[in-house]
Amino acid sequence: MTESMISDYLAALDCSDAREVCKKNLFRLQEAHLAWIPYTNLSFYKNGNLQSLEIEALFERLIIQRKGGYCFELNGLFGELLRSLGYNVTEYFARWHFGGTDAIPMRRHRVLKVVLDGETFLADAGIGSPCPVTPLKFEYDTIQPKNFRAYRVVKDPVLGNVVEAETPEGFLPYFSFTEDPHFPQDFVYVHAYCVQQPDSAFRTKVFMHKLTADTQWALLNPTPESPEYALRIWHNGEVTLEPIRSKEKLLTILTDVFGLNYTIEDLPEIN
Repeated sequence: MTESMISDYLAALDCSDAREVCKKNLFRLQEAHLAWIPYTNLSFYKNGNLQSLEIEALFERLIIQRKGGYCFELNGLFGELLRSLGYNVTEYFARWHFGGTDAIPMRRHRVLKVVLDGETFLADAGIGSPCPVTPLKFEYDTIQPKNFRAYRVVKDPVLGNVVEAETPEGFLPYFSFTEDPHFPQDFVYVHAYCVQQPDSAFRTKVFMHKLTADTQWALLNPTPESPEYALRIWHNGEVTLEPIRSKEKLLTILTDVFGLNYTIEDLPEIN
């Protein structure tokens, strides 16, 4: 990543003064990433448009064009920023469990391990509302309270390392990974599946999330029980729902709430 790209990236995160390699700045950078660069599949939801995971292309979409992205994009670019600043980063290709029913789900998540001053962290700016605001310590059986829930890492004989998230039903698998390092080319083929295949979760609904230490914003898709889009805002334990009954309303929310740059033609149909 060039010096100019680093400067523009840090400015977009409101972290221009966070260049020093340290735990404080690592945590600050992840928190800022989740607040300023939303998680979304909107760039390919309608048309299955496959775009490059090369760093220059990711930088153009996420930082310059402000399109947001999903894990292969967000953590791909975030990992490169950390490496460019001097952090020791290893990428893992993780299995995604949260909300699913498969005992052995496919690998479709990109996560970062950062080794820093004798400590090891799992950094992740590539998930929506379930994401911890700051990195998790990579240590076993330690409950780690974060923003809206607690997490822990446990060892599994088949899945390897399982990150679990606290729910009303107890701790449930969030994602899992083994510790063979992965590289940018390893994510390309699953990226193509996620973006282009009709049965991909990313082609069946619109994902739109961002979060800070005290607030989550999420776009809710229509369901038989609630047949309209809505903006869900969770703030300090209180939830509000804002119905979305037109493309114009959705575009305003994307622009004003999520800070994204789309046109009305990019949006899903709203009946």
